[in-house]
Amino acid sequence: MEGDKKDIMFRFFWVYAIILLGFLCVLGRIAYIQIVEGSFWKKLAEERYVELRPVKAKRGSIYSIDSDSGELLMVATDVPKYDVYIDLGYTYLIDPKTKQKKRERVIADSIYKKDMPLLCENMAKLFYGQNDSKTKNEYREYLNKFRRMGKGNRYVLLQKNITLEQWEKFRKFPLISKEKVRKSKSTGKIVHSGKFFLTNYINVVERNVRYYPYYPMARRTIGVPVSGCDTCYDGIDGYYSKFLAGETGVRKEKKINPGIWIPVDDNEQIKAIDGQDIVTTIDVRLQELAENSLRKCLDSNDAQSGCVILMEVKTGYVRAIASLQKNKDGEYAENSNIAISSYFEPGSTFKTISAMLYLDKGLIDSSSVVPTFEKRFPGARTDIRDVGKVNHGRVSFARAMEMSSNVGLSQVVYDNYISKGKRTQFGKDLMDYFFYDRLNMDIKIEEPKPYINQKGTSVDDILRLSFGYVTVMTPMQLLTFYNGIANNGVMVKPMFVSNVLKDGQTIKTFKPIVIKEKMCKKETLLILQDILKRVVEKGTGKRLSKTSYGIAGKTGTAEIGYSKKGIVAIQHRASFAGYFPTDDPQYSCIVVVSEPQKNATHGGDLAAPVFRDLSDRVVGTRITYKQKTSSLQKQAPTYVKGNIENYNKFCQNIGLKNNKIESNWNPNKEIKTIPNVVGMTIRDAKYLLEKQGLIVTFEGKGKVVSQSIASGSSFRKGNKIHLNLN
Repeated sequence: MEGDKKDIMFRFFWVYAIILLGFLCVLGRIAYIQIVEGSFWKKLAEERYVELRPVKAKRGSIYSIDSDSGELLMVATDVPKYDVYIDLGYTYLIDPKTKQKKRERVIADSIYKKDMPLLCENMAKLFYGQNDSKTKNEYREYLNKFRRMGKGNRYVLLQKNITLEQWEKFRKFPLISKEKVRKSKSTGKIVHSGKFFLTNYINVVERNVRYYPYYPMARRTIGVPVSGCDTCYDGIDGYYSKFLAGETGVRKEKKINPGIWIPVDDNEQIKAIDGQDIVTTIDVRLQELAENSLRKCLDSNDAQSGCVILMEVKTGYVRAIASLQKNKDGEYAENSNIAISSYFEPGSTFKTISAMLYLDKGLIDSSSVVPTFEKRFPGARTDIRDVGKVNHGRVSFARAMEMSSNVGLSQVVYDNYISKGKRTQFGKDLMDYFFYDRLNMDIKIEEPKPYINQKGTSVDDILRLSFGYVTVMTPMQLLTFYNGIANNGVMVKPMFVSNVLKDGQTIKTFKPIVIKEKMCKKETLLILQDILKRVVEKGTGKRLSKTSYGIAGKTGTAEIGYSKKGIVAIQHRASFAGYFPTDDPQYSCIVVVSEPQKNATHGGDLAAPVFRDLSDRVVGTRITYKQKTSSLQKQAPTYVKGNIENYNKFCQNIGLKNNKIESNWNPNKEIKTIPNVVGMTIRDAKYLLEKQGLIVTFEGKGKVVSQSIASGSSFRKGNKIHLNLN
């Protein structure tokens, strides 16, 4: 028994000795690591949180030309934003005398207690109204909470997303910076330099954020960041990223919090190169007018959505493009670029394409007679009807286009395709005249390909195809066709950027791109141009007829969902596509308004006013326009008592015998006074004069410098007045 006890004690002794020896080895290893390898492991730990990281270059700016002044206006640029962190923790110092490690506050209590209240007060004032702002008491409690903590308080966020202007003020606040002082070498006195520097317990993370000075104007055209990618953009910004992005640099950075890195120093290993700038074709003033006019139209008609595009005829430069849709709050916003990314059945604006085919292939001429009103064609399930209830009987094809007759257009396709068993050929022939392909423009937006429903080979489908159903296209694709007619048959690609700049100097210019050199025969083109002119003068586009410069184009009204069974309340899509001035086309434009809920449903009523707003402004400010001289532009003597004889003589000389004033005319009745419009823009002058019943003609561009009838003179409704612009 005694032997067993000794044996147990012996074993226990050896176990204890082994444990003690292991413990001593561990202590020895710790001491060795701290004394011998301490610097190595410390350096290794630091390297885990310090690494070379990419430095994002400043993205180039996007500019627009202000045609009124010729200056460049910035529509997108990178601006710096700052996130500021403060160290509210402890640091460990080695006492030089005792060689002992001593823990001290990074910010001494005396400094913190003195400067912290004033810092919180200044921050509350500077960031007032921001989403993450606080009151001065909330800032104090926020900072005190982290200062009381034992861990996790080395890098405490003071404020995020500080602007450059705010940063310049913020960096001079108490506790953030101290006044820099120096001793004068000449006098030995302390000199306050007035400059400030950040204290060593502040860390700043700087980054560039895309800023849009005119936001939300043209937001889906200029481009916005793509969700989930801080370097991806759509629109113009995305397409021209190869110029705008610049070249990424590299620098040493330290990780202070998960996902947050700050520069170790300002010296970049590889310097980032800023991106180049681009100049878009968008005219800010016209863009603003387009959006406001479209919004007014949609709002007054309670429409679901709409778009407008203004294009320069010769170059294809897009000067204005707006797309608005009603959101769930009933407000209109540009949620998507429907002018480019959404296709639709165009309705009667498509008739110009059919007419080009008919005339160019010799299937008909403008004087050929066609039926109108209503007709059931052999083999069709339903009647083809014209809009309205007036039976115009048989008319010329040109007149059928003016009045937008569905029956007239259908008769031609029936006679030349359906009755001859060539139903599928009509769609194939249309593809020779309309560009049934993507335009692949210089903008990063998903553009659908226009198409004709080739499966729609019934008589009804082929008939409807002739006047804009069973086929879809985007507003931009349709406008490109009309722009080609205005451009004497040369179809050009729409463009959104004209130049690339570097340090303010043009380094690249983008020239117009021709899609089709010749859309049709010259004779066909001239007939179509005349028809489109008469559509406005005598047809469905009459609301645009009273201009001195002339507009040509085609109205369109499409029924939405016409093929769906059971629909009682049919929705409409109204449009107008055309160009101006008619004698020398320089701009083309399309307006599309979808699902209006009020009485107006047709293109001539809905789309025309938006078109007119833009055309008046453009002609008055962008075009050097010389109106054709006519005897009617001669200055008429003003209506004043005693000059009846002179006025009657003037009327006889210009062939207006019916306007002769009777001798018993009372000059005190229906007399108004001519206002002074010198110095006004043509848009304002025309509005003021036409509102009073005057007929306005003008020449030149810019502002009014003279008027044919002096201000203060009397006149009667229907008088003509001529304005000179400069």
